[in-house]
Amino acid sequence: MRLFPALLMLAAMLPAVAEETAPATQVVTIPYMEREAPHRVYADQLLTIALELSRDRYGPYRVVQQREETVIRRQLLQLEKGGGLSVAVAMPTQEWLDGALPVRVPIMRGLASFRFFLGRQGDLPLLESVRTVNDLKALSIGQGPGWSTARILEDNGFKVVYGGAHATLIPMLHSGRFQLLMRGVYEVEPELRAQQHAYPDLRVVDNFAVYTYMPMYFFVAKDQPRLAERLTYGLKKAHANGQLDRLFNRVFGDSLKLLKNKRLKVFHVPNTNIDKSFFERDKPYLLDAIVALEKAAHTAR
Repeated sequence: MRLFPALLMLAAMLPAVAEETAPATQVVTIPYMEREAPHRVYADQLLTIALELSRDRYGPYRVVQQREETVIRRQLLQLEKGGGLSVAVAMPTQEWLDGALPVRVPIMRGLASFRFFLGRQGDLPLLESVRTVNDLKALSIGQGPGWSTARILEDNGFKVVYGGAHATLIPMLHSGRFQLLMRGVYEVEPELRAQQHAYPDLRVVDNFAVYTYMPMYFFVAKDQPRLAERLTYGLKKAHANGQLDRLFNRVFGDSLKLLKNKRLKVFHVPNTNIDKSFFERDKPYLLDAIVALEKAAHTAR
């Protein structure tokens, strides 16, 4: 009977011990960005899948979205500084590779490598005359601040005109500040549908496009290396069990159809932001079309 008080004290201590050993909930802060295209929602959904699949090793999590929209350059600054934003989505440049922790699984399977164009109805005769990459270089192309594609275009001799934030670019195209606005294959049709009522002369250019290998990665704040490890683990599981491919096909099925346009001429443009090692590392996750184009480009050299 003398042991009974001691057992009561031990029992009273057990919940406290359990609470101390329970894994802390990992708070993951993501940016808020308004976009017509589905890639932002896709990235958020894939992030959640990766966090859920990594729960067995890394414990519970909670995703928190920022309240105010931030441009891509501002997101990088927040990741560099730490203490706020946890993860953002970007295409690799030296600036991003230096300022944040890349999760080396290409979440878009290389689809962002296909760059299509929005143009104006009145310019269609000029656009229809584009036969070579040099013809395309004679036209002015709009780009937003901090876009990784801007450097690629400039390094390869294209005429780049810089605009402001995303919402300013189609009005600039409409007013003739530049002749083309380059967007991802998954962006052109959603943006056309969203903007055509206000700008009825807006058109998707369907006779040429650009291909440049552009992986899209999650980039994690430098002060959260455990999150980078967790996302790598979770994304690899999502790829292995088919969840990544199923989500991708569901979201981007219509975009993939655009690539089957038989009159579409695709100009290969080298990505000067990255070297060949990125493609070699990413290859297991990429679309067959990406692997085939890279092989053809390598053979042509």
